[in-house]
Amino acid sequence: MITVLSPMAGVTDKSFRKLCASMGADVTFTEMISVNGLIRKNKKSFQMLPKEEENAVIQLFGNDPDLFFKAFNLIEKQARWIDINAACPVWKVIKHGYGASLMRDPVLLRKIVERFSSSGVKVSVKIRIGWEDKKNFLDVAQAAADGGAFLVIIHGRTVEQGYSGKADWEPAKLLKERMKIEIGLSGDIFTPEDAFKAMNYVHPDYIFVARGAIGNPWIFKEIKDLIDNREVSYPGPEERIKIIKKHLDMEIEEYGIHGIMIFRKFLVRYLRNLPGSHEVKEEFMRSSDYERLIEVLDLYFGKLISCEQGGVEGGNIESKF
Repeated sequence: MITVLSPMAGVTDKSFRKLCASMGADVTFTEMISVNGLIRKNKKSFQMLPKEEENAVIQLFGNDPDLFFKAFNLIEKQARWIDINAACPVWKVIKHGYGASLMRDPVLLRKIVERFSSSGVKVSVKIRIGWEDKKNFLDVAQAAADGGAFLVIIHGRTVEQGYSGKADWEPAKLLKERMKIEIGLSGDIFTPEDAFKAMNYVHPDYIFVARGAIGNPWIFKEIKDLIDNREVSYPGPEERIKIIKKHLDMEIEEYGIHGIMIFRKFLVRYLRNLPGSHEVKEEFMRSSDYERLIEVLDLYFGKLISCEQGGVEGGNIESKF
């Protein structure tokens, strides 16, 4: 089973992809990139592309088969393969007929896929269960397969659900039983135990980790350890601060000083459920002084490590602040 860092808008940038790959992700996806943006030579769209040596999957969104392929011709050397987004539920995307709107038109989706496969391009499609009034994932998956997709990834929620509620893995199980192509499972993989359950229930070819990887890039190694019957080693404070600093430095290298602001959403998740971390989060939200932020991190994690080693009576880190 192959572990994958899912495409996430504003999250799966070069730094996070590289970090997750170093932590055991077999495949990484870019954020979804507009074919129109690439055709128009939009600077931001091109900045989202991976380096050729990175070997990441490029996810594209749009609704015109010819424009999809014209965009691909601009980026073909940079893509491990191309993924067609037919799953995004965001209104500003679907109102233009992109993303999950393609599930309303399986014939068009097939034409988009065929435009790639007929030219020998490796292509996958990401879908959802469907819309509340039409849960047509079987028809859409079949259209993708008929068009030549080697892989269909299904997120176990309807379009209207967005990312709320609980993901339903049953459709992925049904696709795996009925389809001859490879199937990827996406939705509610937050722990290695979730991945293990999905593996045993759905038997997918690919497990996609999305929000479960934010602030937790260790999850990919943990999944492999659990599946391979190795002892799962969860990160302690020493490992956690090491990766936090590394990730922060990577974001700054990619974006300059703006990388500190981009890193804030990751930091909140890195510190999730850690005691006494509120002041650290607040400092990051109000300051862009790198030296000061490193000092704050060192102070906090130093106390956390001391607490873990029994340096604080009662094991309460709050008493050290």
